Amino acid sequence: MDDKQMMRSLIVRFSYSLLVLLVYAAGAVLVELVARGMRWLGVSDFTYYMLSGTAHVMLFMDVVLLIILLHNSAKKFLKSTQQS
Repeated sequence: MDDKQMMRSLIVRFSYSLLVLLVYAAGAVLVELVARGMRWLGVSDFTYYMLSGTAHVMLFMDVVLLIILLHNSAKKFLKSTQQS
């Protein structure tokens, strides 16, 4: 595989991974909005804080996955540039 194809492959993989992480983040935002909507309807504090906490955990995991993605992509990029 030549350098252009390898770079294109890295960019495509990174883009797809970033898109998946954005979908996960959108899910976390949706859970937070549902929690706030349920709060307005008068559900118990426990239910609200459980849903809100779940959204925060989802966002935290999304950030952790983003850091791992950036680390692995940088590592693959550096390996591909050192080989040429």
